[in-house]
Amino acid sequence: MKKIIDKNFHLILIFTLAIIIGYWYLSSLNGLKNVSKRQKYTTALVISDWHHKDTNGIGVDYEYFVDNRRYSNTINLDLKKGQKYLLVFDSIVPESNVLLDIYPINNFPSVPVNGWKINELPIKVDRTEINNIILDSN
Repeated sequence: MKKIIDKNFHLILIFTLAIIIGYWYLSSLNGLKNVSKRQKYTTALVISDWHHKDTNGIGVDYEYFVDNRRYSNTINLDLKKGQKYLLVFDSIVPESNVLLDIYPINNFPSVPVNGWKINELPIKVDRTEINNIILDSN
């Protein structure tokens, strides 16, 4: 048995890595599917200028708050620091989110601590377009 493992170690290693990468990929897809199913909305503030690379990646950093907890992420878009945008997030796992750069926010009433449901939003949005953006974010 040891000879078989030693002889095929590289195949076993490749197979194991493929399973781990596949699991991570499917987990990330599932997270964004849940955003589509359990949508809540809040505003996100762009907090950095464009950066080529930092610990989060390439793009601009943004932050948002749900239940008085701060969340942050990076998006690969060239957005202006200090600008606010509408953000859709998973109501159960707020870390799963999609920034909706097609809905810049200038003056907005205060955001509920738990965010808005789609029918509570103070602006008109296109639900189909938002779902397409979420699917494209995969």
